[in-house]
Amino acid sequence: MACDDGTESTATAVIAHYYPERRLLRWTCAGHPRPILLRGGRATQFPVPANGPDLTLGVLPRATYVATETHLTADDVVLLYSDGLVERRDTDPDEDAARLIEAAEHCARGGALPPGHAALQTYAESLLNHLDDPDRTDDATLLALRRTAEPRQAGDARAEQQ
Repeated sequence: MACDDGTESTATAVIAHYYPERRLLRWTCAGHPRPILLRGGRATQFPVPANGPDLTLGVLPRATYVATETHLTADDVVLLYSDGLVERRDTDPDEDAARLIEAAEHCARGGALPPGHAALQTYAESLLNHLDDPDRTDDATLLALRRTAEPRQAGDARAEQQ
């Protein structure tokens, strides 16, 4: 997200990197709504980082940002989204986040999503449709990341048979 105001330009961002071998999502937030975690049909907003919320990009020229680590379990879904998906004029950001959390749980129908990419795509489309309304004046972007279970190793199957 960016706002070009000449020399006073600012932008909000969530920057994340997923390490599949460690099942670890490292992320930092610069003035942007925090991601949502859907685990077992329950949705929660990522907690405020221990070092506090980070400033919007461009507010202080030499600001530093600290990454937070979140471990993911099999079938966790992380929702990264633009503020235009939930924010409306004259609304409270906490109420906007609560509306997204409620919609995320509603669209999951109270349980884990079925396996496969198609199920995640269907879920994301359902969530977008659920949240879209005629009062939206900003762009709406949603990225859904799902941690899948590790593939079974050939040795694992033999050990179970013994």
